[in-house]
Amino acid sequence: MNTKTYRTGLVWFRTGLRLHDNTCLFAALQENEQVYALYVLDDTYLRGADIGAARVAFLFDALHKLQADIESYGGQLIVRRVKQAPQQEVVAVAKEVGARAIYLNRDYLPYPIQRDRHAKALAEAEGIAFKTYPDILLVEPERVKTETGLPYQVFTPFKRRWENLVNVPERYSIEPLLGRLRVTHHVRSAEIPSLAEYGLSLRQQIEPAGERRALQRLEAFARNGLPVYHQRRDFAADPDSTSRLSMHIKWGTISIRECYRTARKVGGPGAQKWIDELAWREFYHAVLYYFPHALTGPMHPEYDRLPWSENEEHFQAWKAGMTGYPFVDAGMRQLNQTGWMHNRLRQVVASYLCKDLLIHWQKGERYFMQMLVDGDWPANNGGWQWVAGTGTDPRRATRIFNPVLQQERYDSQMEYIRQWVPEFGSAQYPQKPIVPHEEGRQRFLNAFKAMIGPTQSSTIGELF
Repeated sequence: MNTKTYRTGLVWFRTGLRLHDNTCLFAALQENEQVYALYVLDDTYLRGADIGAARVAFLFDALHKLQADIESYGGQLIVRRVKQAPQQEVVAVAKEVGARAIYLNRDYLPYPIQRDRHAKALAEAEGIAFKTYPDILLVEPERVKTETGLPYQVFTPFKRRWENLVNVPERYSIEPLLGRLRVTHHVRSAEIPSLAEYGLSLRQQIEPAGERRALQRLEAFARNGLPVYHQRRDFAADPDSTSRLSMHIKWGTISIRECYRTARKVGGPGAQKWIDELAWREFYHAVLYYFPHALTGPMHPEYDRLPWSENEEHFQAWKAGMTGYPFVDAGMRQLNQTGWMHNRLRQVVASYLCKDLLIHWQKGERYFMQMLVDGDWPANNGGWQWVAGTGTDPRRATRIFNPVLQQERYDSQMEYIRQWVPEFGSAQYPQKPIVPHEEGRQRFLNAFKAMIGPTQSSTIGELF
């Protein structure tokens, strides 16, 4: 890292809401005698149509925990709130505290890229260095390309290239430097707001935030889940089948490098399978980095010309977990009650919505973002387009999950269903599906064949 010393630096937190193993914070503490910390609450995120109470509640909890951790080392988290243009607020705070350098971890989505480009220009116009660092991914998107310099559009070749590029350093020795965090009494700082101030009301029981909680969960997963992850990861009723770290990874209350180090330390087929899942996350970040239009529409528009249904009753039944397929309904109720859903169920419920009900995948994508505590645009968008067949590997557009077979494979004793659909088998539960799978499947396949035409017919099969 650059060894030039400044007297005062400002760390701009966005995600990466932790002290340890934080690249930009470590750089700032190394290079400055005193360091101030800033978080800007941006209405672009907090009042958008895709925003839900669970995700914002987790963010606010994470900010409270980060604030307490910074204060324990004699520092302060300066909080500012803006309706737009957070970059102007960041540069203003830098000037107020006398910082000669602003430190931040890079983001790879369209809006943050544009925001940070503007912030850099504003800072440098004031003679303030603007220093960005890789932190939220193991390998930055621009490094993972084909031999001809093109971005990957299919996961498997991406993963092979990505694995050869992963080079995770040891955990940063940041503890001796944290005493350089400072408090300022002459700079305005807002209180971390309540949900009500943003018109939100939390009705879900969500995971507590914070770096300590994240590290505890990783430790427990390494002990109980990682060794058998390759065997148990699809069994929704098993509490150790997945890491339950997705919300911590999304907000950076844990370092993605710490997750990777832990998996490598545990080793074995379970850990390798989990590393594959980390690679999927990086793949979807790379997809949106190179194909930003996929954030607002199909990655491959030619696969999105189906005659989508506008049946609102079906959509509401799907959201409420009242489709008549108990495995689907259990997944939706887990989402509605906890802000989280097991990954196997995310695929099953998405397939039922856009294949069996033929309702546009973007309606499901938005509902997930409104309800998920771990709602992350790359993973959510990528997952929905993967199931819908409009995104990566569109040749598999006829991938259709059978909700009955899925339940027989992954919840054969109906433990998961009994937990989330306690009235199953009673008069209070739908006696038949709103759309039977075979009927919905055939309707989709007919529509798909008509869309692609006879010269582009692909292998049709019930693979899942």
